[in-house]
Amino acid sequence: MEQLLKLINENRDQFSNEFVEWLQKNEHVWNAFAYEATAINRRGFKKYSARTIIHVLRHHSAIYEHGTQWKISDHSSPYLARLFDLQYPEMSGMWSFKPCKTAIIDSKLRNLGDDLDFGEEFK
Repeated sequence: MEQLLKLINENRDQFSNEFVEWLQKNEHVWNAFAYEATAINRRGFKKYSARTIIHVLRHHSAIYEHGTQWKISDHSSPYLARLFDLQYPEMSGMWSFKPCKTAIIDSKLRNLGDDLDFGEEFK
């Protein structure tokens, strides 16, 4: 997880705060996503849908998990795909990306927060 968080921090403008928090609680979902994406890549697919992988993971968790299904938001799929490309650059390029508005807004707010100085009383 440390390596993933380092990659995210080096490319922070691509990831929402919500995703970073979610990922730390759902490393098992990341591992399963990376496994499935690697399998698809090795089968020779040049383009694929991260959402399709999310649906497969939901399906598998419903069938094979005892207790509850995995909670995987559709909003996580573009971030998982971006993280996959960063973690495995030799397999990057399977996904089509659109700008993630939430990540852009979060990045701007983080940058704005860095520039604000509220004085000693807020430290």
